[in-house]
Amino acid sequence: MKKLLVASLLCTASLAQAHDLWVTAPATLSPSETLKADLSYSHDFPYPDEIPADRLHIFEPLHITSPDGTKKDLVQQGKNYQYVSESQLAKGSYVITANYRPTFWSEFADDTWAQGDLTKNPTAVACQQAQMFGKSIVVVDGGENLEAIRRPIGQELEIVPLANPNSAKMGKLFPVRVLFQGKPLADEIVTATADTIVARDLAAAHDHREPQAFSGKTDKEGKVNVLPLVEGLWKVKVVHKAPFADPKVCGESAAYATLIMPVGQERAHTEAHHHHHH
Repeated sequence: MKKLLVASLLCTASLAQAHDLWVTAPATLSPSETLKADLSYSHDFPYPDEIPADRLHIFEPLHITSPDGTKKDLVQQGKNYQYVSESQLAKGSYVITANYRPTFWSEFADDTWAQGDLTKNPTAVACQQAQMFGKSIVVVDGGENLEAIRRPIGQELEIVPLANPNSAKMGKLFPVRVLFQGKPLADEIVTATADTIVARDLAAAHDHREPQAFSGKTDKEGKVNVLPLVEGLWKVKVVHKAPFADPKVCGESAAYATLIMPVGQERAHTEAHHHHHH
């Protein structure tokens, strides 16, 4: 029985590597409303999942950075991925961010995964130290503030929008800059997809092969123009991998970052069984 239990825990862990992290938040908010946002962690974009109990410790609370640059935690309320602001927000542009702390995952010969590095899992065949970052912009009471929107927050791997992502238009280039440890990340591939694209091939998405609708590469300043060719809720993503410092402990470190970019009015309505609190 114990063996079976361990096997089932490892099987659920195997999904860890296929999950994305992003922030679900309204593009605009009136000053009379309280902000509601989701720490979205799933392989089923744009729908968040309940965060497994054995992974809750990996996540920091959602953060909100005010137009003046001060950062604080949002309040967890409702399901374990749902957050709210303590009070209504003043006019301005706010950056909502999610952080998944650096976590070791070991992979075994039978394609299962478990938390911990190679010293903890000596029979593992591979190891990755993963960390993830998500970002979304909320404009309150029409207070668009490009300085606040374009200001780096300080995530280890960060997608910095160079314009307001909530004003992105179908068929128009949208500029972003990718930073790693605060410096421009050159020659890195940036991909993007939309809920309306994913909905056309749910079988692939559910098989951890989410269809992408844009791919580009950053220039020497870390910049790339994302080109959204359809309406939908877009998720811009970058992954940066490097050998881990000590190969006896782990093979590679990997950082994942996303930025949410709503384009036009069309949205996917594919999964009626998912209940949203927005």
